Amino acid sequence: MKIEKKKLSKILGYLGLIPFYALTFFYFLSNFNNYVVEVYLFYSNIIIAFICGTQWSKILNGNLPNSNLILTASVTIPIVAFVLDFFSNQNINIVFYIITFFALNLIDAKIFKETTNIWYATLRKRLTFLVIISQVINLFAINAYRFF
Repeated sequence: MKIEKKKLSKILGYLGLIPFYALTFFYFLSNFNNYVVEVYLFYSNIIIAFICGTQWSKILNGNLPNSNLILTASVTIPIVAFVLDFFSNQNINIVFYIITFFALNLIDAKIFKETTNIWYATLRKRLTFLVIISQVINLFAINAYRFF
């Protein structure tokens, strides 16, 4: 049985949310173990790199204004995230990821604006919103734990 590409993309997209929320849940269960947050941040970094990679073909094959800037950003953002994972604290990383997921969604909305891609832009908007919610929950959890 062959699954339509749109349906498969939606299934895989929502399955990609599972680690965000599972790791958030495990963070609470683990009595706020920092290792769980580090794995969460690592997964966030992987997803950012994946999203930036999905933008490449559209940027390279499209006729977008500022395509060189967007292409450079799609390479630079995962590198900055990787460096931050080693040299920054968890609060800064999560705030960076929140801003980055939001910015990448804005870029996706710009490069996937054709009517044939509306479904993808809508999917990315929903997934981004749910990822940012998990990021905010973790940010509050990390900081709330420090007060107890």
